[in-house]
Amino acid sequence: MPPRRRNAKNRDLPPNLYPNGRYWQYRNPITGKKTSINKPLAEAIKLARAANAKLAPLMADDGALLALITGEEAPTVKRLLQRFELEWLPSRGLAESTAKEVRIKLERYRADFSGKLVGQIDVLAMADYLDQFTNNAYTKHRGLLIQIWDFAVAKGLAERNVADMTLKKKEAEKKRQRHTLEGVQKILSADTTPDWLRRAIRLALLSLQRREDLVTWQRTAVDMAEGIIRVSPGKTAGYENPIHLEIEMGPDLRAVVQECLADPIAGPTLLRYRPMARRREQIDAKQHWSAITENYLTNEFRKARDAAHAYDQIEDPRARPTVHELRALGAWLYEQQGYPLEYVQALMGHADGEMTAYYQGGHVKQEAHFTRVQAGLKL
Repeated sequence: MPPRRRNAKNRDLPPNLYPNGRYWQYRNPITGKKTSINKPLAEAIKLARAANAKLAPLMADDGALLALITGEEAPTVKRLLQRFELEWLPSRGLAESTAKEVRIKLERYRADFSGKLVGQIDVLAMADYLDQFTNNAYTKHRGLLIQIWDFAVAKGLAERNVADMTLKKKEAEKKRQRHTLEGVQKILSADTTPDWLRRAIRLALLSLQRREDLVTWQRTAVDMAEGIIRVSPGKTAGYENPIHLEIEMGPDLRAVVQECLADPIAGPTLLRYRPMARRREQIDAKQHWSAITENYLTNEFRKARDAAHAYDQIEDPRARPTVHELRALGAWLYEQQGYPLEYVQALMGHADGEMTAYYQGGHVKQEAHFTRVQAGLKL
């Protein structure tokens, strides 16, 4: 990370020495603690240089010498991240997909902050680090770093939350547009769309379940005799009251589920496919060789969407609707067929109707409705 910026006031000062009104302030690069030096400039510089000379060896080798002298592990960012992952992460009840995303970010921070002590990361250093990210990536990294430094303060590893003191930015609105029924029908009817993906699309529209639940849905969850299918949405697993749904299948949902069960490809999940190659690392990463991963579903849907020319009118590929937006289209179609909000809310597993209404919105252009009023004032 870049050194402290210089200006007219601190250009000639040694590292870790700052102006403090008429006098000076020394910032311990290990702990981050600031100490006032009420001395003339020449003496303050002398003291700062002496402190830097003594602390420099302790900061080398990832704080190994400091740990040897004190008998305690050095307060490194690496150690902070390790404790955060072991002590904080399991207590949050995060969905596995969310926890996985957090761990990926933590690995990045370990590499980017390698060898740094917690006290070396001040507001300037944190701001410079975050500035490499743009738009939503900035807000997501800042949010996680705020939680990490909150943990550091609570554990006595830092005096203040330097991440929380950085600039707060508003997330940019998502560019992706909504699906249209015509667009989805193009994908379903295209020769380039695999059969298993056609079933996945119909299953998503009819059941309104999330991507992660579609690809992990077990065949044993189906009771064709009773006409029901059960699902426990993975995103709600960490809730105080997890959601478990027992869905009564209508004729169309029943038909696509029957097709899934009749698929000759072996496997425990409803959605299955036969991979072109079966690499050991790929097989080990899945519950069964025929199982479909979330990323594979996303990528294959994108390929099928573009091959079917379903949304060629949307020039920016990033703005074209993905497999995730199928859920929103299905919710809107239920609304169009007269199903009440509470019906769709329960099927989507939402805690409140506001989120369900958000999913249902945006599929048709809103026209202005004029209210006729009178202005009969006489002057």
